[in-house]
Amino acid sequence: FSLASGSAEQACLTVMGTAGLRLRGLHCHVGSQVFDADGFGLAADRLLGLWSRLLADHGTEDAAAALDVLDLGGGYGIAYTPDQEELDVETVAADLLRRVRQTATEYGLATPVVNVEPGRAIVGPSTVTLYRVGTVKDVHTSDDTVRRYISVDGGMSDNIRPALYQAEYDCRLANRFATGDLVASRVVGSHCESGDILINDALMASDIAPGDILAVPATGAYCYMMASRYNMMTRPPVVVVGDGTARLMIRRETVADVMALEEFAD
Repeated sequence: FSLASGSAEQACLTVMGTAGLRLRGLHCHVGSQVFDADGFGLAADRLLGLWSRLLADHGTEDAAAALDVLDLGGGYGIAYTPDQEELDVETVAADLLRRVRQTATEYGLATPVVNVEPGRAIVGPSTVTLYRVGTVKDVHTSDDTVRRYISVDGGMSDNIRPALYQAEYDCRLANRFATGDLVASRVVGSHCESGDILINDALMASDIAPGDILAVPATGAYCYMMASRYNMMTRPPVVVVGDGTARLMIRRETVADVMALEEFAD
């Protein structure tokens, strides 16, 4: 699929030329973690341009009403680390509607319904993952510096993104106020894998100790849904908090859950 190759236009023509099918909308995906909203407007312009060409070359007056939906996809960036600034979805949506109306008018088209898919932008910032610290140790690196390794009771089984494609996160000590100086640290998981790193490079308080709780924000998207039982680890529970109350939504897995599919000989 792409506009430049002509495959998108060919797909539309196939639908338009098939009895019993009606082309009702066009859909695009411009990327993930997008922080420059101009790309969505450009995508809208190009899709409406495609529709205008289809009508001019192959369409009918009846077909002009067929473009009911223009789906501009998702990809709205959220802040995983302090240096990132998330897109304001409401502002982007308002700008897109104005852009679509203007471009549709220029092409002589009726303004379609505009759909967006801000899944990550909705659920990503809503969730915080809590980890309990296990082992803390200092490691001398090859450049004669010291890095503190903070091991937690989770990792790549509940959040594969850092290991899979080097996604970056931030974390904070959650159970008390830190008093120690900041030291170069790395937060790692407990899966016995060299790539099981949650946060590669962070400045963490030197008094973080076993038993402390670390909070990693913005884990509502592509974390639990991508979780696994890697190395037979159990998946954590999910708790919904709102209006001063907490409710268990997904219970913690047990060893019995992990073994439930095993068949043992008599």
